[in-house]
Amino acid sequence: MKLKILISTILFLVSFESFAYQKEIDKFFKLYEEGKIVEAVDSIYSTNKWMGNKSDEIQNVKTQMQNLQNLVGEYHGKVKLGEESLEDRLTYISYLTMFERQPVRLEFVFYRPKDKWIIYSYSFDDNIDEELIDFSRKKIVGRMEGS
Repeated sequence: MKLKILISTILFLVSFESFAYQKEIDKFFKLYEEGKIVEAVDSIYSTNKWMGNKSDEIQNVKTQMQNLQNLVGEYHGKVKLGEESLEDRLTYISYLTMFERQPVRLEFVFYRPKDKWIIYSYSFDDNIDEELIDFSRKKIVGRMEGS
């Protein structure tokens, strides 16, 4: 019985820690979906006090995010593509966001130096279709070679 309680407690703490960075991502998307793009970027970077040293880079991200809809059209939602962690200290989370013209990938990397998760990096790009084609070609060729 004590073992079940211990295991349940450990699972709860691990899931609570994971929830911490997911909460930040959810807040980012909520603000973004409300049209508060600058606030969304500020929100995601607010978890890391060291990001103040990169104010020019962050301002560039804000400008690019604000111009994104002019390039790819109206935002239509998001899908979480996946998440990978290294020793529960560094976690990569990838989202596919859907716009009228094309998809855009958003990538978040969170780092936990002690007990709190902080944003380590945030980026977005539109190269996901090229990567999908490369991956698919390799997968298809692998099946053909295995036949």
